[in-house]
Amino acid sequence: MRFSKPLTVTLAGAAFLALPLSGAALAAPAPQPSHAAPAAPAPAEKQDARDRKDAGPRQVSLSVAVDPSRVRTGQTYGVTILVKGQTSGTATVTSPEGKSYRVSLSGGRAVKELAVPSRAKAGTRKVTVKVGGRTATASFTVVAPQPREDDDRRHRAVK
Repeated sequence: MRFSKPLTVTLAGAAFLALPLSGAALAAPAPQPSHAAPAAPAPAEKQDARDRKDAGPRQVSLSVAVDPSRVRTGQTYGVTILVKGQTSGTATVTSPEGKSYRVSLSGGRAVKELAVPSRAKAGTRKVTVKVGGRTATASFTVVAPQPREDDDRRHRAVK
């Protein structure tokens, strides 16, 4: 029994030394399962388009609308700007009279209220909006003011 404890320790130590030198320790590690499925390689055309898209500026689309579409002289109208692909920045609104206004975009949207001069002639007008390198226009119609109706009843003598 005297030799059982030292013999056990010797055999266990030899096993621990032999394990790293065995073939199982030198084998390549088993692949671990991944939680995400591997992506299929993209075709060369799509990969090139993706590289161009990542390398250059984002695609920005710009749309402009005027409300109401028919405005009387002396009245106001709203210019609504919608930008996709850009949430902030500045838009430049140019009125039909040639005046420019800077408007801040918030969430890709902005609204500017403009007025038709009281001496403007009836006809179609265009508002131009620029955001970055994009330009868009919106048309509206200016109509003549309503004719004033004189209240002659006040000035007539009662018979």
